[in-house]
Amino acid sequence: MKKTQKRSREGESSVEPPPSNHPLAKWFHANEDLIFYELRLAGRKEIPPRYLNPTLLDSHNFSHLKEMLNMQGLLDFMQIREKYYPELTSIAYATLGIESDSQDPSNFSMVFKLGRNTYNVHCSRLASIWKLPLDGCLFEGGKVPLEGWGYDKMRAMEMFNLTQNEKSKIPCQTMNDEYRTLLYLVTYVLEPRVSGHGNVADEDLVLMWAMVNEIKINWPFLILHHMLRIKGKDTSGGIGYLCLWTRIFNHLGVDVSNENVKHLNARCEINEATLHHMGRGKEEEAPPMALRGHPSPSSSSQEQPSMSDLMQVLQSIEYNMDQRFQRIEDNQARMETNQQNLSQQIQSLQQEQRKIWRSVRRVEAWTFDEDFDEDLDEDQD
Repeated sequence: MKKTQKRSREGESSVEPPPSNHPLAKWFHANEDLIFYELRLAGRKEIPPRYLNPTLLDSHNFSHLKEMLNMQGLLDFMQIREKYYPELTSIAYATLGIESDSQDPSNFSMVFKLGRNTYNVHCSRLASIWKLPLDGCLFEGGKVPLEGWGYDKMRAMEMFNLTQNEKSKIPCQTMNDEYRTLLYLVTYVLEPRVSGHGNVADEDLVLMWAMVNEIKINWPFLILHHMLRIKGKDTSGGIGYLCLWTRIFNHLGVDVSNENVKHLNARCEINEATLHHMGRGKEEEAPPMALRGHPSPSSSSQEQPSMSDLMQVLQSIEYNMDQRFQRIEDNQARMETNQQNLSQQIQSLQQEQRKIWRSVRRVEAWTFDEDFDEDLDEDQD
């Protein structure tokens, strides 16, 4: 017998449809789903997709990280890159749910609706679409590890050379390059989030502990549950897994010809520039003043920066500028979306107002007719 984590409205006697003149009416069968989308998902910041350049692992001798990714079956998944559809993905999130077998939780499906179509993607098909294996622990993610993992937070922090600061945050700057790259993959690809990438969250620590200790994770199961957490966040949360949704739409044959589409750019690749942006090798770099051509008093005894050092600095500056421009573009797109949603709400209110006025006029006309009939009766008497 199957159970669904999101209550299904299949079989309900009546479902209130969205207003027919609403620009998104074709994507929603039920008005309550449209309302949920407008209140919780419309205008959310998209989490830019990231994909791994696998040569990075070999060029920096990240053999341990490569072994971990191979053991988890993640190398092909990490290299997924697709164009993506931010608005359509947000719409699909509005009705996302999971169906699972009560007798066998490993037998689960991804369920969502677009218009009158209900899509059910079985876990075996989901794993194939996302280039993932379908074995391992059924871990939903979060701060609480599964029993038998032997997880201890203090031991995990010692393993990754982490300390908690006075603000109860765990900054990642003390991690070595290989583990910081693992954290980057966790927070940008496996469980993407909008911000806070410079700190290690408890759920990051649990997941990295499992990977380092060769605990196999059922990744389709975890990712699908993380999608549900994304859906349940307030409007400050982001929309993640954009490329994964594209692969779902392509597999199901969803018509995306008229949808807003975005393409990946150079900033989406996890490569040498990414490592430099994370501060890799900062201790070996020349002092900033010397790099700017303003030697310090002791500069005569220091080596001049090499061309490689200068190129790394320039790449870092370019990366930071690209990030700022991307934030500006994201903010502008969010403002435009909010303006469109506001216009749509105003139009809906105006329509409701016209309906109310028409009803009032009908009641007034009906009352007038009754009063007129009463006056005639009195005159006849």
